[in-house]
Amino acid sequence: MINQRLLACAAYLHGTFLCDVGTDHALLPVYAVQNRLAEKALACDIREGPLRAAEQNITKAGLSDYIHMILSDGLQNVPPVGITDIVIAGMGGETIMHILETAPFSLEKINLIFQPMTKAELLRKWLYEHGFEIRNETCIPDKKFLYAVMQVQFTGNIIIPDGKDIYFGKMNLYDENALAYAKNEFVRLSRIRMQSYLREGKNPPLELNAVIDSMADALKEYDKI
Repeated sequence: MINQRLLACAAYLHGTFLCDVGTDHALLPVYAVQNRLAEKALACDIREGPLRAAEQNITKAGLSDYIHMILSDGLQNVPPVGITDIVIAGMGGETIMHILETAPFSLEKINLIFQPMTKAELLRKWLYEHGFEIRNETCIPDKKFLYAVMQVQFTGNIIIPDGKDIYFGKMNLYDENALAYAKNEFVRLSRIRMQSYLREGKNPPLELNAVIDSMADALKEYDKI
């Protein structure tokens, strides 16, 4: 059963050839091809175990001619020809950054979709500073947690992000889940600032204050702090 995080990733697909990195059971490629969100797909994973499970699901769905499996560390063994969409979901933001840093081919003109499980703020900062633009972003609840799903394009334009760019991204804060996500991030950083002051007995770094102030200014519009 495909979960809400993967459904949110699928909603950002707009090409014909999907590459799903860290595919696990190939739930996303199967869903995408079945629902005509992609004509064909690559199901990639670093481990053979998940690929065996993926093969079973692909075969059961009758899609062996349309979805092919690749044993690959990130994008290392992926042939880039024809790929229109790349999804990297269900792993930490730092792992996604590493996959992008070590990509053996250009990501320009490819629709990129990321769903980090942790460190979304580090991923956003890295993207802005390495020529990627976050075009759209959604907040998806899963059990007790809220997760970001990003649609990204490489433009080559370097951006120096502020606090709201790093911690809120392009989320629409009029959305209830996105606003809850933003408030959680604001409270978390505010606690870090207070703990730093209480533990070290000195004012926190100016950079942290600037980040929190930027977040507070962004949230004022919604009068929800």
